[in-house]
Amino acid sequence: MKAKPGFKLREVCGEQIIVAEGKENIDFSNIISMNESSAYLWERIQDKDFTIDDLANLLLEQYEVDVETAKKDVTTLAAQWGKAGIIEGNDIPQIDVTFAKPAFQDSPDATDNSSKKGKKGFFSKLLKR
Repeated sequence: MKAKPGFKLREVCGEQIIVAEGKENIDFSNIISMNESSAYLWERIQDKDFTIDDLANLLLEQYEVDVETAKKDVTTLAAQWGKAGIIEGNDIPQIDVTFAKPAFQDSPDATDNSSKKGKKGFFSKLLKR
């Protein structure tokens, strides 16, 4: 596996997110947010071929976790990265993965502007309109 070119980890508003760079990668329908451990792994695999074992070993070096948990977690992570289209390769795990719903969607202040006229949505609040 290998990270696709043009996807960079950036900190935005205190969150680690993957940002697509270059016109061939622009797709605003998904925002890929990383927690601390997935951001750590993403930084370590840039411009390198990697395997599930490589990811697990990186996780074991940095965090107090057992081998079984590390392999299970990085297999799920690699499958999520594959589903999101930010890595490529023939050895991407093909398991059923789901993505976490963004926290702002659970907020009572978050709105679906198509059904609630006159209220400001998340991005309007973010941009303070």
